Amino acid sequence: MKFKVNCLKSGLRYVIFLSLVFFNHVNVYAGIQTTFADLILENLEIGGSYNLRALRNCPLIIYNKGGVPENIKIEVDKPNKDSLKVGYDAIPDNEWIQIVPNKYTLGPGERGSSDVIITIPQDEKLAGKHFQAVLLCSSLPVGLPGAGLTIATGTQIRVRFSIGTMGPDYLKAEKKLKRMQTLNFEIDPMNIRVKDVVELGKKINLRKEKDIKLNLINRATESVKLNMIVVDDKSIYNDNEYENGNPKFLEIKPNKVNLEGESFFKLDVFLKIPDEEKYKNKKMVFIVKAEVEGAVPVEVYTKIFVTTSE
Repeated sequence: MKFKVNCLKSGLRYVIFLSLVFFNHVNVYAGIQTTFADLILENLEIGGSYNLRALRNCPLIIYNKGGVPENIKIEVDKPNKDSLKVGYDAIPDNEWIQIVPNKYTLGPGERGSSDVIITIPQDEKLAGKHFQAVLLCSSLPVGLPGAGLTIATGTQIRVRFSIGTMGPDYLKAEKKLKRMQTLNFEIDPMNIRVKDVVELGKKINLRKEKDIKLNLINRATESVKLNMIVVDDKSIYNDNEYENGNPKFLEIKPNKVNLEGESFFKLDVFLKIPDEEKYKNKKMVFIVKAEVEGAVPVEVYTKIFVTTSE
């Protein structure tokens, strides 16, 4: 089970992801359950000290689900490079995070709680930085008769925090939103109807041979990179009169455009429908999408309507 808790205090934003995850020993009698899986804190102040219990009653809780006593140990460590999330660096000093208490024994069915305290040094160079650490929670059964060799097992809890700023995910989303707000481009016209019938089996340059003009217009001052894609999407157009044409029959050149600010760009459109009986005397629509390159979810469409020869 996974859920999210938003903790707000003094204008700061704390986001804590909690989950209930079960971890078992090789010995079938043992097992512990922890609460935190991923802890994210944002806008922490330089020189500040933060206790999760005091912030929003969010202590680290460990529950002994097994039938024998367990020795619990919680340590702070640096993550390896492979486990670092994008935008985060390994915590410079493990002493920035304190676990109180970090050792205790839990009987069967007992719960133990620890305070997680994060202290940011008084260093202005830390402003705008993002750090990641791990909490290593391990347990070892206490004096289990006849158990033989028992292997201690545990889990890692990820801790991420940002100093004087929002986290990388938030900043990335904010940048994306700002980028979307500056976009102002269009594909013109939005509907194209080829008046003459098109011959089958022949590659036709619609601009030169059918006087079909397809253009990109950027009204914004910033440039935008666009991918031109022919798609088969019935959610854009679905009509009994025209059937959706195979995207492979239509080609846009160039298919990648760096559209400068306040500019106009001409596209060439090539159409070649195979000379086969099933394509004769058909009404087809081809859907062309201009998609912003990258993670910005903005796209515009035009539709090209054609009628094939008999």
